[in-house]
Amino acid sequence: MKYFSLLIVALILLSCTDDNNVSTTPSISFETLEFKKSDNNFNQDSLILNINFIDGDGDLGLSNDENNYPYHPFNAIIDQEFNWVTLGLNSVSPPLYVYEPDGSYYLYSNEDNRPSFNCENYIIDTVNSTSKLDTFYIQKNENNKNIFVEFYKKENDDFILIDWKRIFDQEYGCGIDFNSRFPPLNVSNSSQLLTGKLRYAMVSYGFEMILKNDLFKLKVYIKDRDLNMSNIIETPEVTLEEILVN
Repeated sequence: MKYFSLLIVALILLSCTDDNNVSTTPSISFETLEFKKSDNNFNQDSLILNINFIDGDGDLGLSNDENNYPYHPFNAIIDQEFNWVTLGLNSVSPPLYVYEPDGSYYLYSNEDNRPSFNCENYIIDTVNSTSKLDTFYIQKNENNKNIFVEFYKKENDDFILIDWKRIFDQEYGCGIDFNSRFPPLNVSNSSQLLTGKLRYAMVSYGFEMILKNDLFKLKVYIKDRDLNMSNIIETPEVTLEEILVN
C-alpha cells in the first residue's frame, strides 16, 4: 500500500480591486480546517485547509511548467574546480560552492561535507543531458514552491514538528511533504490588488495513522512571484475527530 502524500490546490473565490495602499507583500488569515475520510480503502483521506489572502499587486501563483530561475527546483553544489559534486566522486576539491542557474555562486562549505545518500541532499539525474545516471549533491530551492505547510503534533506539553518525508522512509527521507504550488491567480496579469480564498486539499493514507486522536496544528505561509513571504499563520489546536466532515 502506498502512503506517500499527494497535493491538490483550488481557488474558490477571487476578486480584484484598485487600492494603492495595500502592501505588495501577501497577507493570509485562517478560515477553516476540515478532515474528510475516504469512502473506501483505495482512496486517500483529505485534510482541507481554507485560507484568506490579500496581495497589493496580485502577483500570486506559479504554473507547473515554471521551473526556470528563480523558481528552479535545486542548485548545484560544485567544488573549486567548478565540477558538479556527486555522491561517488573521489577527487573533490574544497571549498564547495552553491551554483545557481543565473550563474551566481557562493560559499557552501570549506570542507568536503557530503552526507550519506538521502533525498534532501541528492538527486539522481543524467550527466550533461546524456543517458548516464549519477547521484548529484544539491541544495533544494525553497522558491520552487509557493505554499508551505508544517504539521505539529502535541506530545506531553509540547508541539513536535512532524517530518512527513521520513514518516514512511526513515532512512532516506524520500517521502513527500505538504509544500506545493498553487496556480496563477491573476488571470489578467496586471498589477492590481488581489483578494480571495484559497482552498488547499492535502491527501494521504497517513493522517489517521500519524495524528490519531492527538491534538495537532498547522503553520502556513505563502510566497508571491517576487519571493515576498507572507505572515505565518497557525491553525487552532484540533483533533481529526473535531474537524471531521461528511
